[in-house]
Amino acid sequence: MDQNDLENLIEKLGGEMIDVGKPVKTVAQAAKHTNSSPKQIIKSLVFISEKIGPVLAIVEGDTKADVEKLSKLFGSCRLANPDEVLSITGYRIGEVPPVGLKIKTVVDKRVLSNTYVIGGGGRIDRLSKLDPRRIVEYQNAEVLDISKE
Repeated sequence: MDQNDLENLIEKLGGEMIDVGKPVKTVAQAAKHTNSSPKQIIKSLVFISEKIGPVLAIVEGDTKADVEKLSKLFGSCRLANPDEVLSITGYRIGEVPPVGLKIKTVVDKRVLSNTYVIGGGGRIDRLSKLDPRRIVEYQNAEVLDISKE
């Protein structure tokens, strides 16, 4: 999906793209540039499951995805390396959007406590802002407990 298609999709889902104007590489930077809390920033993490292949795991910025929980659900899992992330999604780490990817998607249940979330926007200087329920609907995602306590 090219940048225009992603931006159109975000808009179609009732969200917006935020052009930060400079690289955003951390949750703290994303929170600062959007006047949001780290809880409202989401991480779109790609895991490789031995059973089903790639899995997109979406968690709040102030938590970590629990590999053990993911492995119980999908068979042995590991975090994808940067080359795998680019090959699977078409985006580099830090750019991966929460929507528009044709891979199994799971959203941590805590993400849905937010009225909106901010995640990757397809470029290192762009972020997407969406209602997390729209992410779940569009990605046909499962909502599960996948984060570390």
